[in-house]
Amino acid sequence: MNVGSRISNLRKEKNLTQQELATKLFVTDKTISSWESNRTEPGLEMLIRLGEALDCSVSYLIYGDIDKNDIETEIKVKLSKGEYKQLELFVKKNAIYVKENKQVDTYYQPTYRKFLNEGEITEWLRIGKRGNKKILNYKNWYDNKYCDEYEVEIDNEENLHKIFQILGLEIIATVDKVRTTYLYLDKYEVALDYVEELGYFVEIEVKKYTDSIMNEYDALLKIAKNLGLNLDNIDQKGYPYHLIYKEN
Repeated sequence: MNVGSRISNLRKEKNLTQQELATKLFVTDKTISSWESNRTEPGLEMLIRLGEALDCSVSYLIYGDIDKNDIETEIKVKLSKGEYKQLELFVKKNAIYVKENKQVDTYYQPTYRKFLNEGEITEWLRIGKRGNKKILNYKNWYDNKYCDEYEVEIDNEENLHKIFQILGLEIIATVDKVRTTYLYLDKYEVALDYVEELGYFVEIEVKKYTDSIMNEYDALLKIAKNLGLNLDNIDQKGYPYHLIYKEN
């Protein structure tokens, strides 16, 4: 099944005509027809709006059925040391402690294709060390609000490095951090990070989805604001970017 077929099926499940869906999206019914017949495809912004109108994820529209665990909705905010300590006191009293661990993430990109796009890293491939575990992780970001995420545990990092070299992947950054994780309101993971060379951050991630992705993102912003975070300091570039361009 392709993108057009999924749009058509979801529209019919909601008992919408092509014209009714077009009206919701501020396009013409001919545009809807063109998408559903796969003559053209909606762009990313329109896919987001389609997801809201049809109550599905962008990833479903593009890829079809996937596990919810393959979707990640989060925000990361840069903190001063004082803000970090204040937030730490709050979550210790009002959230459930999960764990603290040291994390070392090595990021790669193909020599023939850059993951850096217009000043932001829109994709990443990394090997993350979590205690005795080593995890291969790939993310592809949409509008810096959520991403597709796929990961698998690996048991031979040395051989994987060799494979990466053969395939033309190079190391672009290594992020060394201590992360303390809490569960807040039985829905959000609050991760307090101290990152070597970069300082203090908090990352808040939706762990239980009960609404559309965009609505979950909006709710996430409200939670962050209620926690006293300055939303002007939301980081949309990521740790690897800051390490790569730290001296620039």
